Order: sequence, then C-alpha cells, then structure tokens
Amino acid sequence: MDPVAHTLAGAVLAETGLKRVSRYATATLLIGVNLSDIDGIAKFWGRDASLYFRRGWSHGILALVVLPLLLVGLIWLWNRWRNRAADDRQAFRPGWVIALSFLAVCTHPLLDWMNTYGIRLLMPFDGRWFYGDTLFIIDPWIWLVLAAGVLLARQRNYAELTFWFALGVLSSWLMFNTEHANIGILSSWFGGLALIVILRIKRSANNLAPGYARVSLAMVAMYICTLYGVARITENLVTDRYEAPLQVQANPLPGQPFSHRVILVYDEYYRVIDPQGNEYEVPRENPNRIVKAAMGSESIRGFVNWMRFPYWDVEKTAQGWRVRFWDLRYQGPGSHDASIGFAQVDVPYMKELAE
Repeated sequence: MDPVAHTLAGAVLAETGLKRVSRYATATLLIGVNLSDIDGIAKFWGRDASLYFRRGWSHGILALVVLPLLLVGLIWLWNRWRNRAADDRQAFRPGWVIALSFLAVCTHPLLDWMNTYGIRLLMPFDGRWFYGDTLFIIDPWIWLVLAAGVLLARQRNYAELTFWFALGVLSSWLMFNTEHANIGILSSWFGGLALIVILRIKRSANNLAPGYARVSLAMVAMYICTLYGVARITENLVTDRYEAPLQVQANPLPGQPFSHRVILVYDEYYRVIDPQGNEYEVPRENPNRIVKAAMGSESIRGFVNWMRFPYWDVEKTAQGWRVRFWDLRYQGPGSHDASIGFAQVDVPYMKELAE
C-alpha cells in the first residue's frame, strides 16, 4: 500500500483506544506502520534502484523482528532523554510499547502483500515475490474509510481539519484523473465525503470517539476480505471458460476494485481479458541473445527482478537494438507509460548478438 494508507492505518489504530495505553503509544504506531518503508531511500539512486531494493529486506521476516525492537529502543531512549516527571498524566509502559511496535510493523507487510505489486516476505533468506492480488497499489476507498475513522474520533482542531481538507482534495483529484472512474464511482466517492462531513458536524458524545475508529477498522477489514473473495471468484470463473492456465491473476483497476483485468498464463502465450470482456493474446517467449543482453543491463536490473508477467519487443536502431519491456499486470504492449510496468534499454551493436 501507499504511505497515506499506512499512516491512516496507524492513526486509526491509535484512535481505537490504544493511544491511551502508554506514553508515546500514538508515536509508536505511526512510526511503526511506516518503518518498513525505510527502503524508500533507494529512490534517491533512481527509479530502477527503488524497484531493486523495495519490499525486500525491510519487509521480510527478519525485519519483522529487528524493526520492532529497534523502534522500542528508540522510543525508550526518547523517553529517557525527555526525563518525564513521575506524576505525568500518562505513564510509559514498556510492555505496551513493545506490543504496539510489533503490531504496527507487522501491519505494514500485511497490507503490502494484499496488493498486486508484491512483497519479498522471506528476505533476506529467499528473494521470491508473494502476491495477495486483492488491492491496487493505491486504493482511495481505504483512504476514505480510514480517514473517516480518524476524523470522527478526534477532537476539533482547525489545523487538523485543514490537513483533512487537503487530503480530501488530493484523493478526489486522484479519482477524477483515473480513466476508470465513471459517474457511479464518482457519485459514491463524493457521497462518502459528504457523509463524513455531516457525521463530523453532528458528532456529539466524546466517549463514542474510539467507536468510530473501531468501526472504520472493521469496515476496512471487511472490504479487503470481500475484495479477496471477489478476485478469487473472478479467477475461477475465467479459468472455467478456457483451457487450464499455468497461472491466472485478476488485477483490480485503480479506483474500481470490483473490476479486473485478468491475465492467463500459458506455455507459449498470455491471454489478457479487460473488464469489458475484450481479450487478446500476447506471445510468451524465451529471451534471445539480444533480450538477454538487455536484461543484464544495470539500468533495469530492478525492473527485471520485479516483473511478473514480462513481454518485450526488439527494435533495430542505427547503434544496435532498443528493447522494450512491459509487465502485463499494469500495461499492455505498445504503451510507453513510464509510471509503472514499462522499461526500455538500448543494446549496442555486437557481432555475436546479431548472428
């Protein structure tokens, strides 16, 4: 999932009542749910370096032990440095901080596993990718429900309300700018925003505040479970119509999670079926010497390591060859959208490759 969803998940966990169990409980949850994304520093070395390092060591089983303990140590040192008075309104309870740290850190790879991008859960011992194939990388509906739980649970604060307004504008902009958002989806989206505003205005009893967060968390859990079931049913229904594939994947569309782009994998080709039922076949070949040379390029080693359903074409140029790669999870042949699922590399002419 994206950083916004992870942060909102930590915030809504805090508002369920967990923020009261210890001093720095909220900080522990907010930091913990994002700590696995420490590998995001690889972005400073370029997009491909990010693909190579992302969702690896910091998301693997070893990190699920090391990162919570590291976070507990940092929170404990911060508490010691602040040297709070014994009569502080909220005591520092190490046991609770340890529990919250493990809860927060483990929440991150669980949510990341649910989407189609994948996660290398067994790192550093095994680099295999695992996929939940349930959510798109960014799911604005999860933003909406989690933000509602936090906003309704917290006290009125105009600085926070400004933040929530900005988040609402950003998420609405994302919805408007996805080609898959039809009038029904947009109506549901703005209806949800309006409902949150009404509930916030009419909210009264403060003792109900944790209840809003708990309901929000329960709704997100039910939403994810429902989408998981729908995706598996979609895969089974499509598989029943065709010859049994080696693999099948139902890829949810951005902003439209109940619609899927389905990929069936066979020995010699892929069959791709769009949400409207249109389908086409894409050759599935072993790489020749030119493609192997391209795949060995340092400039796309991250993409090669990450791609799941690869397709490529080779274009002759004056200097050699240009090899374009697509990951069919996100793009079809012919698309040159560099946002995700596409890469290209120029291979200089060499006689041994041309033969």
